Amino acid sequence: MRRMRVRKGRVAMGCVLAAVHFFCGCGYTARPNFLPKHISTVYIDTFFNNTDQQGLENEFRAALTRMIQQDGNLQLVDRERAAAVIQGRMAAYTRQPLRYNDDETVREYRVVVVVDFEFIDQVNKQPVVQEKNFAGDAAYYLSGSLAGSEASAREAAVQDLSRRLLNRVFTLW
Repeated sequence: MRRMRVRKGRVAMGCVLAAVHFFCGCGYTARPNFLPKHISTVYIDTFFNNTDQQGLENEFRAALTRMIQQDGNLQLVDRERAAAVIQGRMAAYTRQPLRYNDDETVREYRVVVVVDFEFIDQVNKQPVVQEKNFAGDAAYYLSGSLAGSEASAREAAVQDLSRRLLNRVFTLW
């Protein structure tokens, strides 16, 4: 009987610890260890759109804004108060065939969104990170149970690009 109570107590304790662990979170975030210490605020400039995709620059800015807010390492502020600025241009948007059916029709496409960007230290007036042809991508099937649309792949590619850009800025590699 005593063993049963001890076992129940251990199970209960294990459940409590699991719940605490779950609710406290164990998420990973890249800390901007390589950024200059004075950079804690950032402004995201609207990128110039060199693509034929109307509104792509606005989608990218909104996605990057969400990524920065979720990450929590940098605070978004207006340009005048920002220690750093992210600026650049939407350099390319492509839709590339990825897989074909037996009859040589396209089965899957990859959407690629490319930017040229700079992460500029406003205090020292110099770029911390500069990248050309920096890309994010996503794929979609045209039919079947995994079918999607180009619009949903475009959104996913913009999200991927935002995540990669932020990782590049924080890790500096």
